[in-house]
Amino acid sequence: MGFPSPAQDYTESRISLDGLCNTNRPSVYLFKADADSSQDGIKKGALLVVNSDSKPSDGSIIAAKIDGSFRLVRYRTVPQIHLQELNHPGRRLALTDDEASGEEGICFGVITHVLNDVRVLDN
Repeated sequence: MGFPSPAQDYTESRISLDGLCNTNRPSVYLFKADADSSQDGIKKGALLVVNSDSKPSDGSIIAAKIDGSFRLVRYRTVPQIHLQELNHPGRRLALTDDEASGEEGICFGVITHVLNDVRVLDN
């Protein structure tokens, strides 16, 4: 028998995507961005972690199902609930009362993390 190592209290577990972003939960999906949104830190091809259980708050970036396809938009509540295009904040997408209350399910999920490839590629 020996004494426990004093360093044992300072050991760290390995960093994992599952641990940081909760990607192992059934409500979490991984999407790939098909366009840039530089002011939001999203590059084309970025890996987006989307949580479909999260409720959006004012300013959240969400994956919204609009006209049968997913789009990244900013969720806004002031002066009334609406969606803003990321690259054109002046463009607002009005919501019907059913969409704003969540009955229509326009919000698929909230973007919780963005993983970009920051390597510089030579062409």
